[in-house]
Amino acid sequence: MSKKSALILSLVAAVLLIFTFCHFYGGSPDEAAEETLPVQDATGVPAEAVAPPVKAEPPPVDVSAAPPSTGFLPTEMEEPGKFAAYQQKLKEMAVCLNMQMNALDPNVEINFETFNQVINPDLGEVVTQSEEWTATDIRTKNGELRRIYIENGPSIEAESSRTLKYEAFSQDGTSKSLPLSKEQTSNPSDALVASLEADGEVVSRSVSRRIFYSNGDDLLLVEKNGKIFSFELTHDGATFRCSGADKSSTFQCQCRNNP
Repeated sequence: MSKKSALILSLVAAVLLIFTFCHFYGGSPDEAAEETLPVQDATGVPAEAVAPPVKAEPPPVDVSAAPPSTGFLPTEMEEPGKFAAYQQKLKEMAVCLNMQMNALDPNVEINFETFNQVINPDLGEVVTQSEEWTATDIRTKNGELRRIYIENGPSIEAESSRTLKYEAFSQDGTSKSLPLSKEQTSNPSDALVASLEADGEVVSRSVSRRIFYSNGDDLLLVEKNGKIFSFELTHDGATFRCSGADKSSTFQCQCRNNP
């Protein structure tokens, strides 16, 4: 074999060797990345796993509201159908929450004190309570309806904070924010709140409270002009929620079994 033929054979062998190595051990950079890098899940925490804190909604603004009447005889019902509506809803509540309840006295005004006497056999005594927000509706001299809404922040191991919202409502119920400075909206003084109330005549006052019982349950309660407007209680794996409880015509409740 000549030197020329030997050189050609050596080159062919080298090419075959390189081709074989690349075929078994090589691959494109993209393919290598696919094989070694796992696909990252960028979805984060599911939305349903981060449940928003439960907060009661204020009563809707009554654009035809008149100043609340003064004086109430405790032995008279405000409307004949209200006692019957409460009797029915409390029966539904007892079944929904598997609770023992006392009878509702037909000769007393229905407020938190009398309501609590009905529902407390299984709940025990009231341990403490916190005020979550207040809403004061006023009507100005020119007939405009406004709401002064104050929300109380957490007060655990820190000073409580208050946030003020001041809104005006049109006849169709739509609202617009009224201008306030940042200093006025954050921790407003009692003097500022009183000055806003002085802009008109108070037609409605609402307050939301969370009442904690000795058995560990808590009741979320909204009162409007001293009367129960809505309430929510979770007990024995279920939640019972009612709204519009200040009138028999608007009194509606819902029972929900919790997962």
